[in-house]
Amino acid sequence: MDENAVDSDVVVSEEQPSITHDEYLELVSMRQSLLELKAQKADVLEFVNVAQQYASQLQQAQQQLNALNEALNENSTALQDRMKEIVTPLGIAGEFTIVDSEPHYIISNSQG
Repeated sequence: MDENAVDSDVVVSEEQPSITHDEYLELVSMRQSLLELKAQKADVLEFVNVAQQYASQLQQAQQQLNALNEALNENSTALQDRMKEIVTPLGIAGEFTIVDSEPHYIISNSQG
């Protein structure tokens, strides 16, 4: 049953204390259940440890995400404002494309 179990080749006397086979099987079954519960606990504990690591990083990640969203909004607004400053005096309205190669022509996307 465990490391204290006696090898079947060992000679014992009739006066040695003993348990019934049913009792032995009951103990073996209970021990097996205990081992299975310990294995399940180890799996759950590993999951909990990983989840706690992620939880500790979640607040920092949320702050980072908020900062990135703020930067995206600021940069998007700045780009739109600068685009208007440059293009509006040229009489361009609506959607347009700027050609990559020089000279950088501005082409209106609206179909007339």
